[in-house]
Amino acid sequence: MVFEQFAAPQAITDARMKSLLGKRIRGEFYLYRSALRMADDIDTKSIEEAESLAGAFEWNVVRVSKGSISFLLYESFDDAPFPALLASTKVDLSSGEVTSTDYRNRANPPILHRKELLLPPDDPRLPAFRALTAAAEEHSLFKDPKGIGTRKAWEARIAGAGLVLRGHGLVPANEEHVEVVRHRTAIVRRYLSQPMQLMMRFGVVGKGRTIFDYGCGQGEDVAALASEGFEAFGWDPHHAPKGPRAPADVVNLGFVINVIEDPRERIETLRAAWGFAKRSLCVSVMLQGKYSILGHKPYRDGYLTSRGTFQKYFEQQELQSLVAAVTGEKPMSFAPGVIAVFKDKDLEQEVLLRRHSRAFLDGALPRPPRRERTVVARPELRERIGPAIEALRPRAIVLGRMPEQEEAPADALVCLSENRVSWQRALDLLREDLAADAAFAAAGRLRREDLLVHIALMQFPGAPKYRHLPRSIQADLKAFFKGHSAAMDESRRLLFAAGDRQGVRGDVETAIAEGLGGLRGSHHFRFRSTVLPRLPPRLRVLVGSAEVLQGGVESSDFVEIDLETPRIVMITCDDVDRPIPFVVERTFVDLGRLKVSTDRRELGMVPVYFKSRFMPADDPGRDFQATFEAALASTGLFESDSREPEWAEVKALLQVRSTEFQTWQPLRHSDDSPAWS
Repeated sequence: MVFEQFAAPQAITDARMKSLLGKRIRGEFYLYRSALRMADDIDTKSIEEAESLAGAFEWNVVRVSKGSISFLLYESFDDAPFPALLASTKVDLSSGEVTSTDYRNRANPPILHRKELLLPPDDPRLPAFRALTAAAEEHSLFKDPKGIGTRKAWEARIAGAGLVLRGHGLVPANEEHVEVVRHRTAIVRRYLSQPMQLMMRFGVVGKGRTIFDYGCGQGEDVAALASEGFEAFGWDPHHAPKGPRAPADVVNLGFVINVIEDPRERIETLRAAWGFAKRSLCVSVMLQGKYSILGHKPYRDGYLTSRGTFQKYFEQQELQSLVAAVTGEKPMSFAPGVIAVFKDKDLEQEVLLRRHSRAFLDGALPRPPRRERTVVARPELRERIGPAIEALRPRAIVLGRMPEQEEAPADALVCLSENRVSWQRALDLLREDLAADAAFAAAGRLRREDLLVHIALMQFPGAPKYRHLPRSIQADLKAFFKGHSAAMDESRRLLFAAGDRQGVRGDVETAIAEGLGGLRGSHHFRFRSTVLPRLPPRLRVLVGSAEVLQGGVESSDFVEIDLETPRIVMITCDDVDRPIPFVVERTFVDLGRLKVSTDRRELGMVPVYFKSRFMPADDPGRDFQATFEAALASTGLFESDSREPEWAEVKALLQVRSTEFQTWQPLRHSDDSPAWS
């Protein structure tokens, strides 16, 4: 695949930026004018003096040679893929002599290759320019560099390779010319995008962390985050071209690479976004099989839409492989088409724990009413630091334990400092408050269970291992297990227990009784992937072991545990919220042989008729689904226990009884939503 040739880039630190500046050829140094602000390894004072000697002269590139400085005017970098030299002014540093040359009337002027090397690392044009150079390299156009320094020779080299230049793309001469309008893919939202919601839920985005929305579209995410006090900023080539492009703790590349028609530019865009990320990068795309391609025209490795936009529909594994190849890191799945990679390994471990934690599920751990309690501390002390205790209480309930000082909200620490109250004294008061708090006790039990599963999966072959766990997890191990060694011993027992088939079946019966899923046949337990954190620990470890081999179950809609063999199946549907979704992909993970295989199905061929059997009992859409299925069962097509009817047969009946079933047709949210049939 194209992306395999790219090595992982480094973070754009100040030192890295300086090392990336400029193009060096035989002792001469070339730099674009806008990059001078970042250069400290060349004598900018000499350049300024030379410019004053040259007089009024338009230029965009400076060439620093031994004993001279030249100011070069090339064609616009925006318009010309390989700019021709228009004019030059050379200043001899020893004599002060100025020599000017005009190339405008020459039929065969010198041209510039690899112009991206002259630009600063934060220049938004870099991905497109680098993609052009990569295309030239793939076609061996630079193989004999001596003969390509002028326009005619270079154009002949391109034509000889059967290529033509279209904008900043090298394409086969016989390829149909298409003008892709990328900015039309930006949509207006009234709520945070799914990737941003997931990053907030899993603790990637938080107060005190900077967020760069790379390709922010019309900027709704940035505006929403900024209004809530987050330090967020965004850039978009069409809607926000003057937005800042700077390193940030978290970078969001949301639904960007899937609208880029050039695979090389996708890679370079991903590379650029990763370079800006100090701690984490989140990448999201549109997935194959999730959207209808009716009315779309095949183009390159994707489709052209009726609006003149391009869409590349990824497979989940394809996305993971691309991101892993470019960043050099193993991606973590957040949802279908949404993955994250981490430079901060402490943050990665914390998110990995939180991602499958019951304590962080939406709506978990409701707090009971406050009760009257005996006050042990002096009333005046409790009154003075009351704001600090109130700020620490929700943090303790989330953690299920007393927080460490570095985990405390800043306003709580300020309150304690102003009142000259020690951290330990504040914890004593907080501990008194929470001694009989049911929510705190429940959070502690769930946190301990989550940790046990997390540590067990860290020991599974292939799982990431780190010499030092994050401080927060070290504090967890001390609070819940009395230390690392005891936690390791207990987690090993849980890991081995996941191989006990009888125990697995017992836990499945418990999960079914709690309304978390259902049986398909006699020995396949199927459930929505979103309920995984609520399953018994043994089942979570079993599925988590499959995740080590395949990636997160969040990329699938249903998960199935085989009760007779060590096999996990991850099932992806076109639109799981429809009354009858269709399976578009099944991934089989054989834990016995450590093998993974994928079965992709044609859209609309494998329906899931009675999905309510596998939905959690508290799913808000389950009653609606059950009512629909009762009507579906009344058709008489599902009376046989031996087989389910073919979709064509069911579809024909639904069309005949369209008046009865048209109310079940879900609303379509966009032109790209799949049709019900």
